[in-house]
Order: sequence, then structure tokens, then C-alpha cells
Amino acid sequence: MSRRRFLLAMAVTAAAAQLTLPVAYAAAPASAQLTQQDRQDLQRIAGYFNSVRTMKGRFLQVGPDGNAAEGQIFLSRPGRFRFEFDPPVPMLIVSDGAYIIMEDRELRSVERIPLGATPLDMLLRDEVKFDDSVGIAKVERGAAILRVTLFEPSRPKEGTLTLVFGDRPLEFAGWTVTDAQGKTTSISLSQIDFNPELSSRLFSYGDGPSQGRELRRRR
Repeated sequence: MSRRRFLLAMAVTAAAAQLTLPVAYAAAPASAQLTQQDRQDLQRIAGYFNSVRTMKGRFLQVGPDGNAAEGQIFLSRPGRFRFEFDPPVPMLIVSDGAYIIMEDRELRSVERIPLGATPLDMLLRDEVKFDDSVGIAKVERGAAILRVTLFEPSRPKEGTLTLVFGDRPLEFAGWTVTDAQGKTTSISLSQIDFNPELSSRLFSYGDGPSQGRELRRRR
């Protein structure tokens, strides 16, 4: 598998910026001056996410170069998710709540990074709330569309996470990650089932065919 496709797969977790050096940082986002409507919409979004503990469905990922990949997504808050890429992409990405583990079956390699080092951590917390721990760059509205762009206040230059919703009724449609270099990777969701019963084994790593392979930790 090409290094480019490997980085495309890793961009699901917004980790590409940390794993590709050197980094030419894009301009850091600034916190928006929120209107009353913005605050009401953020309250609706927080309530929506906090009603969802588990989720499964399909995803379509489009990377900075236009390459696309599909697969299955499973999510269990707090902090756990699983991306199973359809062939021919030989990638598996699992978060166990503390670390994101990225397996390349073709290269027979495994990478591990802290979940807290990626923008997705803001979405997967036990309670989603838009307080001082989350930077809000902008809230955008369109025809039945609502977008909210977030960043980590302590690391504003490391990228943003834009949540995308259908509106009226509110429905999570996906997200876009913009990395430290200004490159974007978008995830679109479909066939979503909210709050299904999911096995905890989906979010553990080490029991499958990758057991015993070299694990390279990145700090």
C-alpha cells in the first residue's frame, strides 16, 4: 500500500498532522463571537450527542487528494470507536478509550497514538458540552444544514474539526478534519443506527490476527 493511502486512512483520526514531519502550520483559528442563536444551536447539538451512547453505520472518507475509501464505523462513548475499511484498503483503526491503534495489514505494522492528541476526542467525551474546554471557531447555517467548527484551545494550530448536521430535524451527517497544514479530510455517514447494543470486543485490540506484531508507540 502506498504511503499516501496510509496517511489518508490515518486522517480519519486527524493523526496525519502529528505523524508527518516537518509541519508548516496553518493560521490558528480564533474563537467566534457567539450569537444567541449560536448558543441555542450548540445546546441542541450537545443534547443530541449526549442522547447517543453507541452508533454503527457506514462511512465514506474523502482525503485531501480526492481519494475515497469506504467502510463500517462503530462508536461507543466515551472514547471508543472502530473504522473497518472495505477492501482494497487494508486498514483497521480502533480506539480503546485511551489510544488510537492503526493497523496496516499489508505493511504488517501498527501505530498507536493518544486519543487526546486528536480533535475527535472532543466528540467522544463522556459528556459533550461546549464550554471553555472546547474552542468554537464558527457556527454556520444553510438550507437544512448546520456546521460547527471546533478546535482544541490548548493546541489551536494543530487543526480543526467541523461537525456537519442535517437540520430540522437535527441529524448527524459527518465531519471534516482540517490538519495543521490546512489539508482536509471529510467523513460522510449513512445507514446509521443509534444506540444499538455493541460488543466491547469491537473496541479492543490484540485478540485478532495482529497479535504479536511490532507496536511502535509515538509520544
